[in-house]
Amino acid sequence: MDDEPRDQNNNGAPHSGATDQELSWNAAVLATAWVSPATPMSENQGWDLVGLQHMGSAQGEMYAWNRVLRWQRQLVEALTAADAPSGDDGGRGTSSRHRAAEARGAATSAMRDMLLAGITAGEQTNQIWGNGTGRDPRDDLRAFIASHGG
Repeated sequence: MDDEPRDQNNNGAPHSGATDQELSWNAAVLATAWVSPATPMSENQGWDLVGLQHMGSAQGEMYAWNRVLRWQRQLVEALTAADAPSGDDGGRGTSSRHRAAEARGAATSAMRDMLLAGITAGEQTNQIWGNGTGRDPRDDLRAFIASHGG
């Protein structure tokens, strides 16, 4: 048997060596970087994130869309609050940067969790609709990371 790393879904497919956690985290970091108080993510970016969640139905996609919008709104609110003047640094010092970093860290973790759930959902969708022969959801994460500068 060769020493090439395999995906955790045990289907024997070779992969880049990244775990599901690493793939999801890397994609989440890229997605979180899209959001700022001044510039929301585009509709296309939002739908890219919905697609990575592999909901399997239009109803599921709308649920995922609402989750992505809520995630973005919470991140924008946290970043806006981090930039607001406070007694400790007037909104421009290390405390503000620390609050912004905490907000981005929490948002990245939340998106990672959504994307990890998307791996499981993608595998289930492949089993139901593709008889196990559909595209590995990890491939979608790898393509997302490659196309968005990861």
